[in-house]
Amino acid sequence: MLFVNFVRFILGYVRFTARGGFPERFLNLCRLNKIILWNLRNTNGVISACTDCASYKKIRSVSRKSGMKVRIKRKHGLPFFLNKHKRRVGILVGGFLCASLLLILSTRIWSVDVIGNNNVPSERILGVFEELGIRKGASAKRTDIKTTELAALEKLDELSWLNINISGSKAVIEVREAVESPEIENDDTPADIVAARDGIITIIRPFNGTAEQEAGNAVVKGDLLISGIKENGDLTVSFCKAKGYVVAKTSRSMNYSQPQKLNARKPARIKKRYIINFLSFNIPLGVINRENSSFEKSEIVINGVTLPFGITECTELFFEEAQIPLSPEKQNAVGFMRFADMCAEEFRYLEVSESKVTADGKGGFSGEFECLENIGKEHPMQIEQTKTADP
Repeated sequence: MLFVNFVRFILGYVRFTARGGFPERFLNLCRLNKIILWNLRNTNGVISACTDCASYKKIRSVSRKSGMKVRIKRKHGLPFFLNKHKRRVGILVGGFLCASLLLILSTRIWSVDVIGNNNVPSERILGVFEELGIRKGASAKRTDIKTTELAALEKLDELSWLNINISGSKAVIEVREAVESPEIENDDTPADIVAARDGIITIIRPFNGTAEQEAGNAVVKGDLLISGIKENGDLTVSFCKAKGYVVAKTSRSMNYSQPQKLNARKPARIKKRYIINFLSFNIPLGVINRENSSFEKSEIVINGVTLPFGITECTELFFEEAQIPLSPEKQNAVGFMRFADMCAEEFRYLEVSESKVTADGKGGFSGEFECLENIGKEHPMQIEQTKTADP
């Protein structure tokens, strides 16, 4: 029935009324002349019905023979609509363009999403696939998925597997990141372990090589701690890469002085611009400085489907340099925070056993720290080979 109504709308039909005369004769003549009627009603001797345009032309002769007067009540369908608006060319052109646009968009990719990645940025993956033709606005049917997957894997060494799923106008790239194999350290190069700074040794643990110091010894920067020369059981020596750790008690000092004026950048004004996004096309509304702007993209989503239309808001901040005077209390507070940040960065991997911090009351702080740290560092051995004279 839906298809029949659609055909009737395309061809056009009219609703009419017939009164007076002989209604039975009118209906019989319509049947004999093969005039199709539907939605037929009889109200107080007035017949109302619907018929197509071609049949209505035959009804005139039938109405004369039956003595009835026929009047059109309403016209329905596309032919009457086009005839009514035949002077409004813009509506017809707009309807045609809209239908064409919907037909073209139904064969295009509207959105591309990446799932399964943790360390590899989605922007990098999408950039590679854009070069290979998987992007907004690309044809969904002309994409060679297998070839594209192999080409993308060759360019993305960080991935071990990927798969492209195109469902309707949405493309989903599912990836699996590769697990990096640990680098095998080359142990063939002989090396010693020497002191990286001054200190008093508290623990020395050689894993490979010969210990040259013992707990309680004071060493200075560059002293040999663990030698890469090993003595074998047959009283010969061999060279190796020394390994181990040497924990020593070291001293460090930190100083910071906060100026009375704080240099700062404060926002002076804000300028906003917009970019209209349609598939892979970006139409800026004005001049946009991409270096100093932040971007916030908004997309239209209906029932979980991302439409190929969106708008990007570009916010550009303009700063000006300023010097903010600090009161003595704020000067001390800012100085202490900066001093604490310096200490946290310096002693991130150290154990502080003793500390003494002094303040001058004008934003200046100084500290003396006793630390426990591994002072051993690798130092390549200098091996000289001498030639003996032939007898």
